[in-house]
Amino acid sequence: MPEATFDIGLSKEKVLLFYRAKKNRIQVTARDGRTLNLPWELLKPYVSTSGIYGSFTIVFDAKGKCERLIPLSRDGTA
Repeated sequence: MPEATFDIGLSKEKVLLFYRAKKNRIQVTARDGRTLNLPWELLKPYVSTSGIYGSFTIVFDAKGKCERLIPLSRDGTA
């Protein structure tokens, strides 16, 4: 299955834009250079009081839809 790994760092102020419904999609750059346009709903479970910071691998189904989002540990493993 196709997948892409990306890193994200958003402050709590930027995260609030999504909660205030100003934005519902987020654009990130995968480590291989691809631009991904993801629904904000995928990342909501990983938001903390300081924002959202971390690395994730997104796995796509055959139609290019997100099948699952896997948070990675600091050493890059699932």
